[in-house]
Order: sequence, then C-alpha cells, then structure tokens
Amino acid sequence: MITWPSALIDAIARRRVVIYLGAGASAGSVSVADGTSRPPDWSEFLQACVDKMPGDRGPVKALMAEGDYLSACGLLQASLRDEWNGLLTAAFVTPKYAPSATHTSIFQLDSRIVATPNFDKIYDVYAQQESGQTVRISHYYDPDTSELMRGDYRGVLKVHGTIDQPSTTIFTRRDYAALRYKYAAFQTLIDALLLTHTFLFIGTSLRDPDLVLFLENHASAHPSAPVHFMTSPADEVHESRDGGIRDDMNIRLLRYDRANGHAELAESLSELVEAVQSSREEIAERQGW
Repeated sequence: MITWPSALIDAIARRRVVIYLGAGASAGSVSVADGTSRPPDWSEFLQACVDKMPGDRGPVKALMAEGDYLSACGLLQASLRDEWNGLLTAAFVTPKYAPSATHTSIFQLDSRIVATPNFDKIYDVYAQQESGQTVRISHYYDPDTSELMRGDYRGVLKVHGTIDQPSTTIFTRRDYAALRYKYAAFQTLIDALLLTHTFLFIGTSLRDPDLVLFLENHASAHPSAPVHFMTSPADEVHESRDGGIRDDMNIRLLRYDRANGHAELAESLSELVEAVQSSREEIAERQGW
C-alpha cells in the first residue's frame, strides 16, 4: 500500500493540488456493453491499428519495438487517414466504459483542478454527473482556459484534446510540436500551475517522452520549487533512479504493487480520501484555513 506523505495530504485538503490523470487511471474501467472490455493503453491501441494497416508494416513495428510511439503513430495516422477517426471512436467511445474505483476516489478528493491528457470522457462524464453538471470541462485550445486558475469552480483540464473532436487529439510527434509552439500560452499556464500547486500524477508513466521533457525543463528553470508526486508500479522504475528523478524532474515516486489490475492503487486512493477528509475536518475545527 502507498504511504501518503503528510505534506501531500495537507495540500490536497487545502485544495492546493492539481491531480494529473493519465491513461493508467482508466485501467480499472469496464465496458458496460460487454462487461469485460477495458480501455486500451497507447501501445495496445497502436498495435490494433497496425493490424489494420495496408502495405509494409515493418517500419511501424520497428518504431514500436524501440518504444518510439510518437513516430509510429504518425506513420499509422498517415496510412489510415480515412479510417483514423472511426478507429478512435471504436476504441474509446463505442464500448461505453464505466468509471472505475480510481475515478470515484479522485472525484471524492475534491481537487479544484483535474488535468488529464486522456481524450476519452470516462472521468469527464462521471464528474459532471456527480456534480450536477457544475464541473467545467476546459481544453488546451479554449481561449478562456486561464480562468480555471482563478475561478472558484471545479474543472477538468483536457491537455491533449477530446474524442468529441478527433482533430484536436494530440497523438503524433507533429501534434506535440504544434502544442508546444502554437499553444505556447497554454504551456505557460501548465508551468504556472506547477509553480503554484503540488501535482499528483496518477496513471502516468515516465516513459512518456513529452511529459518527461516538460518536467525536466520546469525543474531546471525552477530548482527550488516544491516536489511533485507520481504513483508508480513498484516494478516499473528501479529505486536506484529515485535520486536522479528527483533532481532532474522534481518528482517523488509513490510505489505500489500492480497485481490484480492495480487493485492496490485503488485501495490506497480510498485510504487517501479518508485521510484528506479527516485533515479537512481538523483544519475546519481549528479554523486553520
């Protein structure tokens, strides 16, 4: 089980935390259509696309074997241009995935901002239903996204677009480059959030090259910034790398056992909800806001 740092519990209780929800957080979701299907991760989706790709699949398979998913996705998108939007819909919309226990705990933490690179709508729809449609959904391309930083409402920040508009999804190396330069103001917004809030990354991985680059740049520019936290399967990153990850990316890993479909993460998040609620009651009792 994860031992949650007291500083993180206090920051969540005071709503000074941005929860960054990655694809792994949806791993526990199950399709209501067949009761068994789960959302594919990036590599699984790309492999399914490879199976439908005409012509020589060798270059794409080689890129995937190297872990260069951004380049592989660019080739697949070009090869399957006419079918691409349909493939996205079939993988992430048609199965009608139900929210998982992880999504429930994240909502119960009541963080003012949940940022997510996921373009599926599992958490978005759940949060709006549970909040009576008061949770706002903002996107990287919206002109008024900066209002989320100063508003008093709860919001979901879609940092890589949404399946509702497939052309906005950030998938390929070219897409990431366009996000960095065409939407530089949005990147500045995320940078400001990293300075003013503690981030808790859930369901993300340090194998995401764009996320790693962004964290490295931020840590280099702001070496005295408070540490951020990332949940991580215990067997994914060796403990010998912890010092370098802290120095290079200002990230502290919180490890758990990935067995039984990451059940320990869900249980740990449930315990975090209880700890945060207790902390809020204590803060309110002594009027320590």
